[in-house]
Amino acid sequence: MRQVGFAKGLAVATVAAGAIVCGLSRPAGATTAGGHLVVYAVPVRAQFMNHSDDRIRGMSANPFTPSEQALVLVTNGTEKKNGPFPGDDVLYTFDLYSAPTLAKKTGSALFTCYYTFAKRATCEAYFDVKGGVLLASGEIEFGSSHFTLSVLGGTSAYFGAHGQTAAVPLAGKENKAQRFDFQLLGS
Repeated sequence: MRQVGFAKGLAVATVAAGAIVCGLSRPAGATTAGGHLVVYAVPVRAQFMNHSDDRIRGMSANPFTPSEQALVLVTNGTEKKNGPFPGDDVLYTFDLYSAPTLAKKTGSALFTCYYTFAKRATCEAYFDVKGGVLLASGEIEFGSSHFTLSVLGGTSAYFGAHGQTAAVPLAGKENKAQRFDFQLLGS
């Protein structure tokens, strides 16, 4: 009977400690209520990493048996004409604006994209906007100007937020500006 009481007390203490830790991890004044946010992104820099040397090494030095060699992806053509290829990655940075006039910079964004097959990349995006940082992730087809990413969380005012953001080109802009329309839900 004494052990049951001890176990029950330990469970209550563990739950209480967990509540305190969770309470401390949410910044004061942070909200997780749903909302709508629109930002306009203009690309600033892109850094492409070509991993063709790894592909060639992988075609000859791999764990496949001779009968499985046909499964190994052979990339015919050049990176410039036929790429990006699986294994390549790219970093993009953007300036963010609050209006389509692109007059007042309100934040920045960073995308890290890792290419898989069929010129598709798994991308993680960090939007540093007023109130905190939003984290989004999803698959983007190379050259696509329309895509949707899942919002996976954020910091400060966006702590625990989730939802999605849809990207579309900003009409009439020569600078490849994109509109990101965030639909956010609370936790």
